[in-house]
Amino acid sequence: MSTIKRVRLRTAASSQTAQPQTTAGTAFEASLSFLICALGRKIDVAAERQLRKALDIALMEWRVLEVIAVEEAAPPGRIISVSGVHKAAVSRAVNALEKRGLLKRVAARDHGLRTHLFLTSAGRAVYRRGIGERERFEEQLLGGLSGKQRKNVIDLLQHVMRSFDA
Repeated sequence: MSTIKRVRLRTAASSQTAQPQTTAGTAFEASLSFLICALGRKIDVAAERQLRKALDIALMEWRVLEVIAVEEAAPPGRIISVSGVHKAAVSRAVNALEKRGLLKRVAARDHGLRTHLFLTSAGRAVYRRGIGERERFEEQLLGGLSGKQRKNVIDLLQHVMRSFDA
């Protein structure tokens, strides 16, 4: 048998559901790209759940709010480059936030087709509440680590990001 464990499913006679899948003891646990992608997906799912419950917004909508809160008047292209997602996802999030009155678009004075995005007062209020949610989420995520370990994780991830971008 290979070193990669096979996914075992219960037979139809014993159950209709699959056994929980694990990568423990497999080649996956030694793959940096697999670990980063799998962790990223798990974080996204958990963050989406928390944001929906606490603020009734999607994760991508939160990311848009966050970029605009930090970089007021950011054009949609800036959100795309910061978040690393497809422009259609950003467009959907911007439309949803605008419809809810959490942000507004303003045409650029120098270019009629370019827009800048601004948080409304309601958008700023949601963002302020969201910061607390983000801090709680990150505390749950990194709760077992010391302050030095947390800093090391962030430093290492930033290093990998810079290396990737270079």
